[in-house]
Amino acid sequence: MTTKAAFDFLLSEERERVVYGVLKKLHIGPLHPQYQDFLQEGRIIFAEAYLAYKKLHPASDNEHDLMLFAYQRIRWRLLDILRKEQQHISNCQSTESLLPSTSGTNSEIVFEAVDPTTLDTEEETLNCELYERLLKQCNKNEAKYLQQSFLFMRPIAEIARMYGVSRQTIYNWRAGIQRKAKSILDEETPAA
Repeated sequence: MTTKAAFDFLLSEERERVVYGVLKKLHIGPLHPQYQDFLQEGRIIFAEAYLAYKKLHPASDNEHDLMLFAYQRIRWRLLDILRKEQQHISNCQSTESLLPSTSGTNSEIVFEAVDPTTLDTEEETLNCELYERLLKQCNKNEAKYLQQSFLFMRPIAEIARMYGVSRQTIYNWRAGIQRKAKSILDEETPAA
């Protein structure tokens, strides 16, 4: 698989709608000052996701799973970019007080948020970071469950059928993940 093949796949049969869907979900519309930048970034991320998916599942022809995988990858990366921009703006605002006073002049330094509608992305970014940390700590079966439930939003019964195990086994995998998530969250929560 090559990058050219990934872009050819994206640009055929209206598959580019997945990128537009992510932008819409993140409230980045055509009037956003950086819309074209985010659109181009989304296309690049799609191509990378396509190559990653084909590397993970070389024999799979399931386009639906590929598109879900790409959607999540694009969403996470764009959220990360938005979070970094917000952090940069916040840092700029905190340094505003360190600038020398410009009394007597009309020059005023203005710091504005890139897009006020994206300010709610912090929680989504934290969820993605938790997912990545959890995935590193999971065994192979727990990772299967986490991927299928979080990325592809499949119900427990469907996951059990996919892997040829009982629902109780899936519940056990989920319980293991919940214990690991609790320990991660307990580490982050300062003792009061």
